[in-house]
Amino acid sequence: MVAPTTQSQLIDGLKEIVGAQYVVSQAEARRKYASDQWWYAIAAAAAGESISQPDVAVSPASAEEVASIVRLANRLNVPITPWGGGSGVQGAANADRGGIVLDMKRMNRVRAVDEKSLTCLVEGGKICRDFETELNERGLSFTHYPASTEWATIGGSIAARGSGVLSTKYGKIEDHVLGLEFVTPTGELVHTPVVPRHAAGPELTQLLVGAEGTLGIITAAIVKLHLLPKRRVFGVVSFDNLSDGIEAGRRIMTSGLKPPVMRLYDVDAASHSLARAVETPLNAPTLVMMFDGEFPDLVELEAQKALGICQEMNAKLLPASIGEMWWERRYVFYYPPYAPELPSIWGTVDVVADFQHIEAVYNETTRAIREAVPAEYNLSLTTHFSHWYEWGSMVYARMKIPTGPADLKEAKKLHDDIFRAGIEAAYKAGAVINDHHGVGMRLAPYMELQYGEGMHALSRIKKALDPNNVLCPGKLAMSD
Repeated sequence: MVAPTTQSQLIDGLKEIVGAQYVVSQAEARRKYASDQWWYAIAAAAAGESISQPDVAVSPASAEEVASIVRLANRLNVPITPWGGGSGVQGAANADRGGIVLDMKRMNRVRAVDEKSLTCLVEGGKICRDFETELNERGLSFTHYPASTEWATIGGSIAARGSGVLSTKYGKIEDHVLGLEFVTPTGELVHTPVVPRHAAGPELTQLLVGAEGTLGIITAAIVKLHLLPKRRVFGVVSFDNLSDGIEAGRRIMTSGLKPPVMRLYDVDAASHSLARAVETPLNAPTLVMMFDGEFPDLVELEAQKALGICQEMNAKLLPASIGEMWWERRYVFYYPPYAPELPSIWGTVDVVADFQHIEAVYNETTRAIREAVPAEYNLSLTTHFSHWYEWGSMVYARMKIPTGPADLKEAKKLHDDIFRAGIEAAYKAGAVINDHHGVGMRLAPYMELQYGEGMHALSRIKKALDPNNVLCPGKLAMSD
């Protein structure tokens, strides 16, 4: 934590940069930025043992102010933790080393919209939902619909390499980003090339995507836009077994069809969380699909072809109204009573693999999670495949323990045991340790497992860019 003499210099310096009204005192900062949405961060804060211990919070209004704050932090050797919407579930936004919380939400302007190229320059603190609403009024869409859309920011989504419910057609956030404005760890302002396809050396933009604030602070991004679709068509089917559903998904994705939504729920997820949300009894693995586009007849044909592939795998057609209701209620899964609350323990093991390994990854991951939980804790495990690619898919294994141990240390041990079992089993079966939630503090212990010798290269990049180790020290298991 910051020494008292340094604290005085820090506060004075920040007030000079942004104005006193945008500097938050230590006591208020520790209340306001006590945790992101990682279960342990929430539980620790509730127990009066918050892992986020900022010495101050500050809200800049421009990239130049961000750069000045970073230079001040370097002079005083004070850590900085960027804060978007605080909606991350892996612990990345917690100021566990103290120092400055850099709240980016004042930087929320749409600077320019190019309706000919369908691109937009938007600041990193813009809330995803607000951005989409503004674009919709112009007949446009960003197509990045994360579950946390009402809290998540554009910059936070990019930093965490996030995904949204339309990713199967439109891609994850890295597919939306064309260029970046960012501040380096030593306070320089950088603009990457305005288009991502070039032969002018390495792609600097993608170095920042997924770096979770360790290599720079994203202040603005040039992103792709799309026209609002003229037609949406839903299709819902059930399968006799999950293997048939996975194979149907593989055939759809390798055929060139592009459903924006393709979510395959195993029997537990279908009969519990999905059935509750769509108010329809479901007792078999269930696939929900949506197709959209500019040309209604083409959209109808795509849906017809995809449903035909499913029928080749002996799928049973269900009412399309189930998909329509899912679309209208797609965010309810992340709010009470669907979303868990304390004293529960909860979390998602989301891992990604190619089609050669994905079914084994599902089997081994879910088995390991179940075996890691003693019977008396009444584990609930609902799993679905929510993001699909031409080469593979991902497993979203959502676990909940209704009431864990009363002692916080014992509860954390149980939580950590579950994640260790799930992650290690998934990795051994051929998966990558995360698909779209990022690493944060929760998965940092597994970065060396994932990257091996590559961690040394990442650490050298971090040291070269951030010689004073001020940006998110220790995050991504770098420069601890």
